Amino acid sequence: MSKLTESALPKRWKNVKILDTYESANSLREELLAGDDTSKLEVKIRRCGNGGTRFKVKSWYPVEINKNKNKKRKKKNEK
Repeated sequence: MSKLTESALPKRWKNVKILDTYESANSLREELLAGDDTSKLEVKIRRCGNGGTRFKVKSWYPVEINKNKNKKRKKKNEK
């Protein structure tokens, strides 16, 4: 098996809200991006609903991966 790197992990997008107009979805997107201090937050708007009449706001923030998860255990000497 190969080790998964940060770029190999799929993005898990979270649904923030579903709105009726693109303008309201865009204003929510701008609010979310303005509130992010790290500039790592990604926000996108997707069409949804019957015939694409509604707009879904989705967000994703990268997951921090701990590189030093391997803990060495000391083996007891057996006699």
